[in-house]
Amino acid sequence: MNELSEIFKAAHDGDCITLENKIYEAAPEDSFLLEGFFFSNTAKYEENPNGERYCAMYLNEKSNITIDGNGAVVMLHGKMTPFIFCKCHNIVMKNICFDHYRPTMSEFTVTDSAPGYAEIHINDEFKYRIDGNMLYWCGDNNKSNEPYWEIPYKGRGVLTNAFNPSTQVIGDMICGEGDSWGGFPDIAELTERSKGVLQLRFRDKNRHIPVGTVAQTRSIKRVQTGGAIDRCTDITLEKLRIMSMNCFGILAQNSCNILYSGLDCTPKEGRTIVSDADFFHFSGCSGEVKVLNCKAKGAHDDIINIHGTHLKIIKTDREDNTILVRYSHPESWGFEAYEAGDRIEYVCGNTLLPYGEATVASAKKINPTDVLIKVDTLPDREPAQNDVIENVTRTASLTVENNVFECIPSRAILCTTRKDVVIRNNTFRNMGAAALCVADDANFWFESGRSRTITFENNTVINCAARYSVCGDDVIRYEPVVMDKSSLTPVHKKLILRNNRFISGTGRNYNVNLSYLEESVIEGNTSNVELEVLPFSGSMSI
Repeated sequence: MNELSEIFKAAHDGDCITLENKIYEAAPEDSFLLEGFFFSNTAKYEENPNGERYCAMYLNEKSNITIDGNGAVVMLHGKMTPFIFCKCHNIVMKNICFDHYRPTMSEFTVTDSAPGYAEIHINDEFKYRIDGNMLYWCGDNNKSNEPYWEIPYKGRGVLTNAFNPSTQVIGDMICGEGDSWGGFPDIAELTERSKGVLQLRFRDKNRHIPVGTVAQTRSIKRVQTGGAIDRCTDITLEKLRIMSMNCFGILAQNSCNILYSGLDCTPKEGRTIVSDADFFHFSGCSGEVKVLNCKAKGAHDDIINIHGTHLKIIKTDREDNTILVRYSHPESWGFEAYEAGDRIEYVCGNTLLPYGEATVASAKKINPTDVLIKVDTLPDREPAQNDVIENVTRTASLTVENNVFECIPSRAILCTTRKDVVIRNNTFRNMGAAALCVADDANFWFESGRSRTITFENNTVINCAARYSVCGDDVIRYEPVVMDKSSLTPVHKKLILRNNRFISGTGRNYNVNLSYLEESVIEGNTSNVELEVLPFSGSMSI
Protein backbone atom coordinates (compact mmCIF):
# COMPACT_ATOMS: atom_id res chain seq x y z
CA MET A 1 0.00 0.00 0.00
CA ASN A 2 1.28 3.51 -0.79
CA GLU A 3 2.50 5.87 1.93
CA LEU A 4 -0.62 8.05 1.95
CA SER A 5 -3.05 5.13 2.18
CA GLU A 6 -0.99 3.60 5.00
CA ILE A 7 -1.42 6.82 6.98
CA PHE A 8 -5.20 6.64 6.66
CA LYS A 9 -5.29 2.92 7.35
CA ALA A 10 -3.77 3.67 10.77
CA ALA A 11 -6.11 6.58 11.63
CA HIS A 12 -7.98 6.59 14.97
CA ASP A 13 -10.78 8.71 16.40
CA GLY A 14 -9.58 12.12 17.52
CA ASP A 15 -6.40 12.10 15.40
CA CYS A 16 -4.91 15.15 13.76
CA ILE A 17 -3.34 13.84 10.56
CA THR A 18 -0.71 16.29 9.33
CA LEU A 19 0.84 15.48 5.99
CA GLU A 20 4.27 16.55 4.83
CA ASN A 21 4.58 19.34 2.30
CA LYS A 22 5.46 17.02 -0.60
CA ILE A 23 3.95 14.95 -3.41
CA TYR A 24 2.13 11.76 -2.40
CA GLU A 25 1.53 9.37 -5.29
CA ALA A 26 -1.29 6.83 -5.34
CA ALA A 27 -2.24 4.24 -7.95
CA PRO A 28 -5.16 1.79 -8.10
CA GLU A 29 -2.95 -1.21 -7.40
CA ASP A 30 -1.40 0.23 -4.21
CA SER A 31 -4.44 1.99 -2.68
CA PHE A 32 -7.66 0.95 -0.96
CA LEU A 33 -9.85 -1.29 -3.12
CA LEU A 34 -13.38 -0.91 -1.78
CA GLU A 35 -16.58 -2.67 -2.78
CA GLY A 36 -20.25 -2.01 -2.10
CA PHE A 37 -20.08 1.76 -2.61
CA PHE A 38 -23.12 2.55 -4.74
CA PHE A 39 -23.33 6.23 -5.56
CA SER A 40 -26.13 8.41 -6.88
CA ASN A 41 -25.84 9.74 -10.45
CA THR A 42 -22.76 7.67 -11.30
CA ALA A 43 -22.08 4.33 -13.01
CA LYS A 44 -24.74 2.05 -14.39
CA TYR A 45 -25.05 -1.47 -12.95
CA GLU A 46 -23.27 -3.09 -15.90
CA GLU A 47 -20.43 -0.56 -15.65
CA ASN A 48 -19.68 -1.13 -11.96
CA PRO A 49 -21.92 -3.92 -10.55
CA ASN A 50 -19.94 -4.38 -7.32
CA GLY A 51 -19.53 -0.69 -6.51
CA GLU A 52 -15.72 -0.87 -6.75
CA ARG A 53 -13.75 2.21 -5.76
CA TYR A 54 -9.99 2.67 -5.89
CA CYS A 55 -9.34 5.19 -3.15
CA ALA A 56 -6.21 6.90 -1.79
CA MET A 57 -7.69 8.29 1.47
CA TYR A 58 -10.38 6.25 3.23
CA LEU A 59 -12.04 6.73 6.60
CA ASN A 60 -14.83 4.44 7.80
CA GLU A 61 -16.81 4.98 11.00
CA LYS A 62 -14.29 7.50 12.35
CA SER A 63 -14.97 10.62 14.41
CA ASN A 64 -13.33 13.94 15.27
CA ILE A 65 -10.43 13.77 12.83
CA THR A 66 -8.64 16.74 11.27
CA ILE A 67 -6.64 16.16 8.11
CA ASP A 68 -4.19 19.02 7.49
CA GLY A 69 -2.46 18.60 4.16
CA ASN A 70 0.10 21.29 4.98
CA GLY A 71 0.32 22.06 1.25
CA ALA A 72 0.77 18.43 0.18
CA VAL A 73 -0.04 17.36 -3.38
CA VAL A 74 -1.90 14.09 -3.88
CA MET A 75 -1.04 12.86 -7.39
CA LEU A 76 -3.31 10.08 -8.59
CA HIS A 77 -2.74 7.54 -11.35
CA GLY A 78 -5.36 5.81 -13.47
CA LYS A 79 -9.02 6.22 -12.57
CA MET A 80 -9.33 6.79 -8.81
CA THR A 81 -11.49 8.44 -6.18
CA PRO A 82 -9.07 10.49 -4.05
CA PHE A 83 -11.01 10.28 -0.76
CA ILE A 84 -14.03 8.48 0.67
CA PHE A 85 -15.49 9.19 4.10
CA CYS A 86 -18.14 6.64 5.10
CA LYS A 87 -20.31 6.79 8.25
CA CYS A 88 -17.95 9.37 9.77
CA HIS A 89 -18.62 12.27 12.13
CA ASN A 90 -16.87 15.62 12.44
CA ILE A 91 -14.13 15.31 9.83
CA VAL A 92 -12.18 18.36 8.63
CA MET A 93 -9.91 18.12 5.59
CA LYS A 94 -7.89 21.15 4.52
CA ASN A 95 -4.81 22.49 2.73
CA ILE A 96 -4.36 19.69 0.16
CA CYS A 97 -3.95 19.80 -3.61
CA PHE A 98 -5.46 16.96 -5.68
CA ASP A 99 -4.47 16.18 -9.24
CA HIS A 100 -4.30 13.25 -11.66
CA TYR A 101 -1.14 12.42 -13.52
CA ARG A 102 -3.35 11.87 -16.56
CA PRO A 103 -6.85 13.39 -16.33
CA THR A 104 -9.71 11.39 -17.80
CA MET A 105 -10.63 14.44 -19.90
CA SER A 106 -8.45 14.80 -23.02
CA GLU A 107 -7.84 18.17 -24.65
CA PHE A 108 -6.37 19.46 -27.88
CA THR A 109 -6.32 22.81 -29.70
CA VAL A 110 -7.13 23.46 -33.36
CA THR A 111 -4.17 25.45 -34.75
CA ASP A 112 -5.05 25.45 -38.46
CA SER A 113 -8.36 24.86 -40.16
CA ALA A 114 -10.19 24.76 -43.47
CA PRO A 115 -13.34 22.96 -44.66
CA GLY A 116 -12.68 19.26 -44.28
CA TYR A 117 -9.29 19.80 -42.63
CA ALA A 118 -7.71 20.66 -39.28
CA GLU A 119 -4.30 20.68 -37.65
CA ILE A 120 -4.38 20.02 -33.93
CA HIS A 121 -1.89 20.37 -31.08
CA ILE A 122 -1.99 17.99 -28.10
CA ASN A 123 -0.20 18.89 -24.87
CA ASP A 124 2.32 16.33 -23.59
CA GLU A 125 0.21 15.19 -20.62
CA PHE A 126 -2.68 14.03 -22.83
CA LYS A 127 -1.29 10.69 -23.96
CA TYR A 128 -2.57 9.14 -27.18
CA ARG A 129 -1.81 6.49 -29.78
CA ILE A 130 -2.53 6.18 -33.48
CA ASP A 131 -3.68 3.09 -35.33
CA GLY A 132 -4.03 3.85 -39.03
CA ASN A 133 -6.48 6.73 -39.21
CA MET A 134 -7.83 6.07 -35.73
CA LEU A 135 -6.86 8.22 -32.75
CA TYR A 136 -7.06 6.73 -29.24
CA TRP A 137 -6.75 8.57 -25.93
CA CYS A 138 -4.71 6.66 -23.34
CA GLY A 139 -4.31 6.81 -19.59
CA ASP A 140 -0.91 6.87 -17.94
CA ASN A 141 0.89 3.53 -17.71
CA ASN A 142 0.65 1.06 -14.84
CA LYS A 143 3.57 -0.96 -13.48
CA SER A 144 3.23 -3.39 -16.38
CA ASN A 145 3.74 -0.46 -18.76
CA GLU A 146 0.18 -0.72 -20.05
CA PRO A 147 -2.27 2.21 -20.01
CA TYR A 148 -4.83 2.18 -17.21
CA TRP A 149 -7.55 3.06 -19.72
CA GLU A 150 -8.11 3.85 -23.36
CA ILE A 151 -10.97 5.36 -25.41
CA PRO A 152 -11.35 6.22 -29.11
CA TYR A 153 -11.52 9.87 -30.15
CA LYS A 154 -15.23 9.33 -30.90
CA GLY A 155 -17.82 6.59 -30.76
CA ARG A 156 -20.58 5.25 -28.57
CA GLY A 157 -20.10 6.50 -25.00
CA VAL A 158 -17.57 9.19 -25.99
CA LEU A 159 -18.50 12.88 -25.75
CA THR A 160 -16.62 15.89 -27.11
CA ASN A 161 -17.42 19.51 -26.24
CA ALA A 162 -15.83 22.63 -27.73
CA PHE A 163 -14.30 25.38 -25.60
CA ASN A 164 -13.98 28.83 -27.18
CA PRO A 165 -11.09 30.68 -25.49
CA SER A 166 -12.24 34.07 -26.78
CA THR A 167 -15.75 33.82 -25.32
CA GLN A 168 -14.82 31.41 -22.50
CA VAL A 169 -17.92 29.34 -23.32
CA ILE A 170 -18.08 25.55 -23.50
CA GLY A 171 -20.55 24.40 -26.15
CA ASP A 172 -21.38 21.43 -28.34
CA MET A 173 -19.35 20.22 -31.23
CA ILE A 174 -21.64 20.50 -34.26
CA CYS A 175 -23.35 17.22 -35.07
CA GLY A 176 -22.04 15.58 -38.20
CA GLU A 177 -23.63 12.89 -40.32
CA GLY A 178 -24.40 9.87 -38.14
CA ASP A 179 -23.64 11.66 -34.83
CA SER A 180 -26.25 11.14 -32.12
CA TRP A 181 -24.87 14.19 -30.31
CA GLY A 182 -22.13 16.73 -30.95
CA GLY A 183 -18.85 15.00 -31.65
CA PHE A 184 -15.51 15.44 -33.32
CA PRO A 185 -15.72 14.80 -37.09
CA ASP A 186 -14.94 11.38 -38.52
CA ILE A 187 -11.29 11.26 -39.56
CA ALA A 188 -10.62 9.98 -43.08
CA GLU A 189 -6.87 10.55 -43.02
CA LEU A 190 -4.50 11.24 -40.12
CA THR A 191 -0.86 12.35 -40.36
CA GLU A 192 1.41 12.82 -37.34
CA ARG A 193 3.77 15.65 -38.30
CA SER A 194 5.55 15.52 -34.95
CA LYS A 195 4.79 14.45 -31.40
CA GLY A 196 1.49 16.07 -30.47
CA VAL A 197 0.96 17.75 -33.86
CA LEU A 198 -1.56 15.97 -36.09
CA GLN A 199 -3.04 16.84 -39.47
CA LEU A 200 -6.57 15.55 -40.01
CA ARG A 201 -8.68 15.15 -43.14
CA PHE A 202 -12.38 14.71 -42.40
CA ARG A 203 -14.82 12.40 -44.15
CA ASP A 204 -17.23 15.32 -44.30
CA LYS A 205 -15.42 17.77 -46.54
CA ASN A 206 -17.67 20.60 -45.36
CA ARG A 207 -16.90 20.24 -41.64
CA HIS A 208 -15.00 23.23 -40.35
CA ILE A 209 -13.74 23.81 -36.80
CA PRO A 210 -12.56 27.36 -36.04
CA VAL A 211 -8.90 27.93 -35.21
CA GLY A 212 -8.40 28.26 -31.46
CA THR A 213 -11.14 25.78 -30.56
CA VAL A 214 -10.16 23.52 -27.68
CA ALA A 215 -11.80 20.11 -27.97
CA GLN A 216 -12.57 18.37 -24.65
CA THR A 217 -13.15 14.61 -24.99
CA ARG A 218 -14.19 12.07 -22.36
CA SER A 219 -15.95 8.81 -21.71
CA ILE A 220 -19.46 9.28 -20.32
CA LYS A 221 -18.98 6.42 -17.81
CA ARG A 222 -18.86 7.65 -14.21
CA VAL A 223 -16.98 4.75 -12.60
CA GLN A 224 -15.10 6.92 -10.06
CA THR A 225 -15.71 10.33 -8.48
CA GLY A 226 -13.73 13.39 -7.44
CA GLY A 227 -14.37 12.42 -3.80
CA ALA A 228 -17.22 10.92 -1.80
CA ILE A 229 -18.95 11.64 1.52
CA ASP A 230 -21.37 8.80 2.30
CA ARG A 231 -23.70 8.58 5.32
CA CYS A 232 -21.66 11.09 7.32
CA THR A 233 -22.39 14.02 9.65
CA ASP A 234 -20.57 17.34 10.04
CA ILE A 235 -17.99 17.21 7.26
CA THR A 236 -15.84 20.22 6.31
CA LEU A 237 -13.66 20.59 3.23
CA GLU A 238 -11.53 23.71 3.50
CA LYS A 239 -8.93 25.36 1.25
CA LEU A 240 -8.50 22.45 -1.11
CA ARG A 241 -6.91 22.94 -4.52
CA ILE A 242 -8.54 20.52 -6.94
CA MET A 243 -7.08 20.43 -10.44
CA SER A 244 -8.74 17.29 -11.78
CA MET A 245 -11.76 15.15 -10.93
CA ASN A 246 -12.02 11.66 -12.48
CA CYS A 247 -15.36 10.89 -14.16
CA PHE A 248 -17.48 12.99 -11.73
CA GLY A 249 -17.13 15.66 -9.06
CA ILE A 250 -17.36 15.46 -5.28
CA LEU A 251 -20.46 13.53 -4.21
CA ALA A 252 -22.04 13.97 -0.79
CA GLN A 253 -24.75 11.36 -0.31
CA ASN A 254 -27.18 10.69 2.55
CA SER A 255 -25.08 12.94 4.78
CA CYS A 256 -25.95 15.71 7.24
CA ASN A 257 -24.27 19.12 7.57
CA ILE A 258 -21.71 19.64 4.81
CA LEU A 259 -19.44 22.71 4.49
CA TYR A 260 -17.20 23.48 1.52
CA SER A 261 -15.13 26.60 2.23
CA GLY A 262 -12.41 28.18 0.11
CA LEU A 263 -12.15 25.39 -2.45
CA ASP A 264 -10.25 26.26 -5.65
CA CYS A 265 -11.47 24.04 -8.48
CA THR A 266 -9.95 25.78 -11.49
CA PRO A 267 -7.83 24.37 -14.32
CA LYS A 268 -4.06 24.19 -13.98
CA GLU A 269 -1.93 25.78 -16.68
CA GLY A 270 -2.27 23.94 -19.98
CA ARG A 271 -5.82 22.72 -19.27
CA THR A 272 -9.27 24.23 -19.71
CA ILE A 273 -11.31 21.70 -17.74
CA VAL A 274 -11.40 20.22 -14.21
CA SER A 275 -14.39 17.90 -13.92
CA ASP A 276 -16.04 15.46 -16.33
CA ALA A 277 -19.43 16.27 -14.78
CA ASP A 278 -20.82 18.21 -11.76
CA PHE A 279 -18.38 19.90 -9.40
CA PHE A 280 -20.40 19.57 -6.16
CA HIS A 281 -23.21 17.00 -6.05
CA PHE A 282 -25.47 16.56 -3.00
CA SER A 283 -27.91 13.63 -3.05
CA GLY A 284 -30.30 12.85 -0.21
CA CYS A 285 -28.47 15.15 2.21
CA SER A 286 -30.03 16.78 5.27
CA GLY A 287 -29.23 19.50 7.79
CA GLU A 288 -27.26 22.41 6.32
CA VAL A 289 -25.28 22.35 3.08
CA LYS A 290 -22.98 25.36 2.63
CA VAL A 291 -20.71 26.32 -0.28
CA LEU A 292 -18.75 29.45 0.68
CA ASN A 293 -15.89 31.42 -0.87
CA CYS A 294 -15.14 28.82 -3.54
CA LYS A 295 -13.93 29.07 -7.12
CA ALA A 296 -15.08 26.57 -9.74
CA LYS A 297 -14.35 26.77 -13.46
CA GLY A 298 -14.52 24.25 -16.27
CA ALA A 299 -16.79 21.21 -16.00
CA HIS A 300 -19.16 19.36 -18.31
CA ASP A 301 -22.18 19.68 -16.03
CA ASP A 302 -23.57 21.76 -13.16
CA ILE A 303 -21.45 23.52 -10.55
CA ILE A 304 -23.91 22.50 -7.80
CA ASN A 305 -26.66 19.90 -8.01
CA ILE A 306 -28.69 19.25 -4.85
CA HIS A 307 -31.65 16.87 -4.87
CA GLY A 308 -33.32 13.80 -3.46
CA THR A 309 -34.32 10.68 -5.38
CA HIS A 310 -37.84 9.72 -6.37
CA LEU A 311 -38.37 5.96 -6.21
CA LYS A 312 -41.18 4.56 -8.32
CA ILE A 313 -43.99 2.73 -6.54
CA ILE A 314 -44.19 -0.79 -7.96
CA LYS A 315 -46.63 -2.51 -5.59
CA THR A 316 -48.48 -1.93 -2.34
CA ASP A 317 -49.55 -4.59 0.17
CA ARG A 318 -52.29 -3.36 2.50
CA GLU A 319 -52.17 -6.47 4.69
CA ASP A 320 -48.51 -5.93 5.55
CA ASN A 321 -48.50 -2.12 5.15
CA THR A 322 -45.58 -2.36 2.74
CA ILE A 323 -44.67 -0.72 -0.54
CA LEU A 324 -42.18 -2.02 -3.07
CA VAL A 325 -40.30 0.89 -4.68
CA ARG A 326 -37.66 1.00 -7.40
CA TYR A 327 -34.70 3.14 -8.48
CA SER A 328 -35.65 3.94 -12.05
CA HIS A 329 -32.71 5.84 -13.49
CA PRO A 330 -29.82 3.57 -14.57
CA GLU A 331 -27.17 5.81 -12.96
CA SER A 332 -28.81 5.87 -9.50
CA TRP A 333 -29.28 2.53 -7.73
CA GLY A 334 -28.11 0.43 -4.82
CA PHE A 335 -27.56 3.08 -2.14
CA GLU A 336 -29.50 3.19 1.12
CA ALA A 337 -32.19 5.85 0.75
CA TYR A 338 -34.46 5.00 3.71
CA GLU A 339 -34.24 3.99 7.34
CA ALA A 340 -36.71 3.64 10.20
CA GLY A 341 -38.14 7.00 11.26
CA ASP A 342 -37.83 8.72 7.90
CA ARG A 343 -40.89 10.58 6.66
CA ILE A 344 -42.00 10.02 3.07
CA GLU A 345 -44.53 11.60 0.74
CA TYR A 346 -46.57 9.80 -1.90
CA VAL A 347 -46.22 11.87 -5.06
CA CYS A 348 -48.24 11.85 -8.28
CA GLY A 349 -45.79 11.24 -11.11
CA ASN A 350 -47.83 13.30 -13.58
CA THR A 351 -48.28 16.45 -11.47
CA LEU A 352 -45.43 16.15 -8.88
CA LEU A 353 -47.99 16.91 -6.17
CA PRO A 354 -48.20 14.88 -2.94
CA TYR A 355 -51.33 12.95 -1.98
CA GLY A 356 -50.29 11.44 1.36
CA GLU A 357 -47.42 10.87 3.74
CA ALA A 358 -46.13 8.17 6.05
CA THR A 359 -43.36 7.18 8.46
CA VAL A 360 -40.93 4.40 7.55
CA ALA A 361 -40.92 1.49 10.02
CA SER A 362 -38.27 -0.53 8.16
CA ALA A 363 -36.56 -0.74 4.78
CA LYS A 364 -35.11 -3.85 3.17
CA LYS A 365 -33.01 -3.93 0.02
CA ILE A 366 -34.38 -6.68 -2.26
CA ASN A 367 -31.91 -6.27 -5.14
CA PRO A 368 -29.80 -3.42 -6.59
CA THR A 369 -32.89 -1.46 -7.69
CA ASP A 370 -35.79 -2.56 -5.44
CA VAL A 371 -36.51 -1.71 -1.81
CA LEU A 372 -39.35 -3.06 0.35
CA ILE A 373 -40.54 -0.43 2.81
CA LYS A 374 -42.88 -1.00 5.74
CA VAL A 375 -44.83 2.13 6.62
CA ASP A 376 -47.36 3.23 9.20
CA THR A 377 -49.81 4.55 6.58
CA LEU A 378 -50.57 3.67 2.99
CA PRO A 379 -52.29 6.22 0.74
CA ASP A 380 -56.07 6.14 0.51
CA ARG A 381 -56.03 5.55 -3.23
CA GLU A 382 -54.02 3.01 -5.16
CA PRO A 383 -50.89 4.61 -6.68
CA ALA A 384 -50.85 5.14 -10.43
CA GLN A 385 -48.29 3.49 -12.67
CA ASN A 386 -45.71 6.29 -12.49
CA ASP A 387 -46.32 7.54 -8.94
CA VAL A 388 -43.28 7.83 -6.68
CA ILE A 389 -42.21 8.45 -3.10
CA GLU A 390 -39.83 11.09 -1.78
CA ASN A 391 -37.85 10.90 1.46
CA VAL A 392 -38.69 14.30 2.94
CA THR A 393 -36.47 13.73 5.99
CA ARG A 394 -33.36 13.64 3.84
CA THR A 395 -33.65 17.18 2.50
CA ALA A 396 -31.23 19.99 3.25
CA SER A 397 -31.11 23.75 3.38
CA LEU A 398 -28.58 25.28 1.00
CA THR A 399 -26.42 28.39 1.40
CA VAL A 400 -24.23 29.48 -1.52
CA GLU A 401 -22.31 32.70 -0.77
CA ASN A 402 -19.31 34.64 -2.07
CA ASN A 403 -18.33 32.18 -4.80
CA VAL A 404 -17.07 32.65 -8.35
CA PHE A 405 -18.50 30.09 -10.79
CA GLU A 406 -17.40 30.07 -14.43
CA CYS A 407 -17.41 28.30 -17.73
CA ILE A 408 -19.66 25.26 -17.90
CA PRO A 409 -22.05 24.21 -20.69
CA SER A 410 -25.06 23.70 -18.44
CA ARG A 411 -26.57 25.31 -15.32
CA ALA A 412 -24.61 26.84 -12.47
CA ILE A 413 -26.95 25.65 -9.71
CA LEU A 414 -29.54 22.92 -10.16
CA CYS A 415 -31.58 23.17 -6.99
CA THR A 416 -34.24 20.65 -6.00
CA THR A 417 -34.65 20.75 -2.23
CA ARG A 418 -37.56 21.74 0.00
CA LYS A 419 -35.59 23.48 2.76
CA ASP A 420 -34.68 27.18 2.59
CA VAL A 421 -32.15 28.16 -0.08
CA VAL A 422 -30.02 31.33 0.00
CA ILE A 423 -27.81 32.17 -3.01
CA ARG A 424 -26.08 35.48 -2.29
CA ASN A 425 -23.08 37.60 -3.35
CA ASN A 426 -21.83 35.22 -6.04
CA THR A 427 -20.47 35.78 -9.53
CA PHE A 428 -21.79 33.55 -12.33
CA ARG A 429 -19.90 33.90 -15.59
CA ASN A 430 -20.20 32.12 -18.96
CA MET A 431 -22.75 29.48 -18.05
CA GLY A 432 -24.16 27.68 -21.07
CA ALA A 433 -27.62 27.68 -19.51
CA ALA A 434 -29.30 29.33 -16.50
CA ALA A 435 -27.49 30.57 -13.40
CA LEU A 436 -30.26 28.96 -11.32
CA CYS A 437 -32.49 26.09 -12.39
CA VAL A 438 -35.19 24.63 -10.15
CA ALA A 439 -36.39 21.26 -11.37
CA ASP A 440 -38.24 18.23 -9.89
CA ASP A 441 -38.82 15.10 -11.91
CA ALA A 442 -40.53 11.75 -11.46
CA ASN A 443 -40.16 10.38 -14.98
CA PHE A 444 -36.63 10.91 -16.33
CA TRP A 445 -33.78 11.72 -13.91
CA PHE A 446 -36.09 11.09 -10.92
CA GLU A 447 -34.44 13.92 -8.95
CA SER A 448 -36.77 15.22 -6.23
CA GLY A 449 -38.42 17.39 -5.04
CA ARG A 450 -40.52 20.51 -4.51
CA SER A 451 -38.90 23.76 -3.32
CA ARG A 452 -40.18 26.25 -0.79
CA THR A 453 -38.38 29.62 -0.49
CA ILE A 454 -35.34 30.32 -2.67
CA THR A 455 -33.60 33.67 -2.21
CA PHE A 456 -31.32 34.77 -5.06
CA GLU A 457 -29.88 38.17 -4.22
CA ASN A 458 -26.89 40.47 -4.70
CA ASN A 459 -25.39 38.20 -7.37
CA THR A 460 -23.63 39.21 -10.58
CA VAL A 461 -24.67 37.12 -13.58
CA ILE A 462 -22.52 37.61 -16.68
CA ASN A 463 -23.08 35.99 -20.07
CA CYS A 464 -25.22 33.12 -18.86
CA ALA A 465 -27.64 31.21 -21.08
CA ALA A 466 -24.71 31.67 -23.48
CA ARG A 467 -25.23 28.67 -25.75
CA TYR A 468 -28.18 27.38 -27.69
CA SER A 469 -30.11 24.84 -25.67
CA VAL A 470 -33.64 23.80 -24.78
CA CYS A 471 -33.42 26.42 -22.04
CA GLY A 472 -33.21 29.23 -24.58
CA ASP A 473 -32.33 32.52 -22.89
CA ASP A 474 -33.63 31.64 -19.43
CA VAL A 475 -31.17 33.05 -16.92
CA ILE A 476 -33.40 31.90 -14.05
CA ARG A 477 -35.46 28.83 -14.88
CA TYR A 478 -38.12 26.83 -13.07
CA GLU A 479 -38.68 23.58 -14.94
CA PRO A 480 -40.50 20.90 -12.96
CA VAL A 481 -41.27 18.03 -15.31
CA VAL A 482 -45.08 18.08 -15.13
CA MET A 483 -46.44 15.42 -17.47
CA ASP A 484 -50.11 16.34 -17.06
CA LYS A 485 -50.28 19.56 -19.04
CA SER A 486 -53.80 20.23 -17.79
CA SER A 487 -52.46 20.62 -14.24
CA LEU A 488 -52.37 24.26 -13.19
CA THR A 489 -51.32 23.72 -9.58
CA PRO A 490 -47.87 25.16 -8.79
CA VAL A 491 -45.18 22.68 -7.77
CA HIS A 492 -42.74 25.17 -6.23
CA LYS A 493 -43.52 27.76 -3.56
CA LYS A 494 -41.58 31.04 -3.70
CA LEU A 495 -38.67 32.86 -5.35
CA ILE A 496 -37.13 36.08 -4.03
CA LEU A 497 -35.05 37.63 -6.83
CA ARG A 498 -33.56 40.79 -5.43
CA ASN A 499 -30.75 43.29 -6.17
CA ASN A 500 -28.93 41.19 -8.77
CA ARG A 501 -26.95 42.48 -11.73
CA PHE A 502 -27.57 40.71 -15.04
CA ILE A 503 -25.19 41.28 -17.95
CA SER A 504 -25.81 39.64 -21.33
CA GLY A 505 -22.70 39.03 -23.41
CA THR A 506 -24.68 38.10 -26.51
CA GLY A 507 -27.04 41.06 -26.60
CA ARG A 508 -30.03 38.74 -26.39
CA ASN A 509 -32.64 39.51 -23.77
CA TYR A 510 -32.78 37.39 -20.62
CA ASN A 511 -35.82 35.47 -19.41
CA VAL A 512 -36.87 34.71 -15.86
CA ASN A 513 -39.03 31.64 -16.43
CA LEU A 514 -41.32 30.90 -13.49
CA SER A 515 -43.16 27.77 -14.63
CA TYR A 516 -45.23 26.12 -11.90
CA LEU A 517 -44.12 28.67 -9.28
CA GLU A 518 -46.74 29.93 -6.83
CA GLU A 519 -45.21 33.22 -5.69
CA SER A 520 -42.32 35.51 -6.61
CA VAL A 521 -40.84 38.76 -5.34
CA ILE A 522 -38.70 40.45 -8.00
CA GLU A 523 -37.17 43.79 -7.10
CA GLY A 524 -34.04 45.92 -7.39
CA ASN A 525 -32.45 43.96 -10.24
CA THR A 526 -30.50 45.66 -13.04
CA SER A 527 -29.68 44.42 -16.53
CA ASN A 528 -28.02 45.66 -19.72
CA VAL A 529 -30.79 43.93 -21.72
CA GLU A 530 -34.48 43.44 -21.17
CA LEU A 531 -35.17 41.10 -18.28
CA GLU A 532 -38.45 39.49 -19.25
CA VAL A 533 -40.44 37.65 -16.60
CA LEU A 534 -42.42 34.66 -17.85
CA PRO A 535 -44.88 34.07 -14.99
CA PHE A 536 -47.02 31.07 -14.20
CA SER A 537 -50.37 31.48 -12.47
CA GLY A 538 -49.65 32.86 -9.02
CA SER A 539 -48.99 36.07 -7.15
CA MET A 540 -46.09 38.25 -8.22
CA SER A 541 -44.58 41.43 -6.83
CA ILE A 542 -42.25 43.37 -9.15
